[in-house]
Amino acid sequence: MPVKPLSTQSLYALCERIDCARNGEIHSLSPLTPTSIEIRFSVQDKARGFDWIDVAFVIDGVSDAKLVSDNILQMLSMDEGITVEMDNTKAALAIGDYKGRIEDAPLYIMGATIAYEEFPYSS
Repeated sequence: MPVKPLSTQSLYALCERIDCARNGEIHSLSPLTPTSIEIRFSVQDKARGFDWIDVAFVIDGVSDAKLVSDNILQMLSMDEGITVEMDNTKAALAIGDYKGRIEDAPLYIMGATIAYEEFPYSS
């Protein structure tokens, strides 16, 4: 499945389907280009009877980010899931429940657009 751009409506539906990645796992954080970052999670999918899948979010046009090293990445709590916000001028993803205050998150990425891709679960 190719990377799908997210609109406000499709973002809401995806976050509802994966319960905002609550209690999921962070698999990787990868810079794709100087202004594009991919972050990949394992999450439970309500649409598949809560089976596990992997979801990769790609943020393009990155303008600000707070990233962590790989050893700290694996220690970040996913109890609160992720916060994903977007409007006509920006898109942002943060680890934890940080609605309206993305910059307070231990890890966040802000950019111009956000897209996602689904993959089979990888342990």
